Amino acid sequence: MDPRTKTALPGYLSRTPQLKRLSGGLALFIGQIGQKQYREEPDGSLTLLGATYTKLVLLGEHAEEAFADFVEGDDVVAIGSFKTRSYEHRGQKIEECQFQAAKLLFDTTRERYRVERRPRPRAEAAREAPRAAGTVEFRAPQPARALTLGR
Repeated sequence: MDPRTKTALPGYLSRTPQLKRLSGGLALFIGQIGQKQYREEPDGSLTLLGATYTKLVLLGEHAEEAFADFVEGDDVVAIGSFKTRSYEHRGQKIEECQFQAAKLLFDTTRERYRVERRPRPRAEAAREAPRAAGTVEFRAPQPARALTLGR
């Protein structure tokens, strides 16, 4: 049985993420991951050549969580796979490569930093505190009678 594997894409959020809703109500997180490209010099130093950018998308509940947790400039690792999307815009057929992430995580290999965010304003429905479903009582299982084999 082969292990299930995904691609890990490290980088930083190079644009302010957006949260949109698809026609069925499904949440769509749209962002962009930047990756700095370096050249190693003979003396061991690194020269920054520029950056490459990849469109990043997440769907559903993960999209909403990522939008609440991440902002432009955060160092991240996206776990997922590359997809090619084809569509027509103003009469031209366009194909774009995007990274469809299943998870978006803070990159903990970077320098330690603390993430402090002020809560974003949310819809009134989201501000309501969840109501308790009722009292739950936990009981220890009763010991079962030992069975003997008649020896």
